[in-house]
Amino acid sequence: MVEVFEAKLRKIGNSLGIIIPSYIIEGLGFHKGEVIHIVIPPSEGIKRNKMLTDLAGIDKKKSNFERDKEDRY
Repeated sequence: MVEVFEAKLRKIGNSLGIIIPSYIIEGLGFHKGEVIHIVIPPSEGIKRNKMLTDLAGIDKKKSNFERDKEDRY
């Protein structure tokens, strides 16, 4: 499951951090102290949108998938 949300960078000690909304934490079953993987795309507009589109598997320019062999799934 991919969750995309907007978060503001906040000062946490000598670092910057984000707050992950509780509905995402609970929905994915994460717990305090758990290690998670986060993807951070570049903040440049077009590049950022393309990366998010690629991440979601969306390409509006492509036609619908057609099988070249009807006997395969």
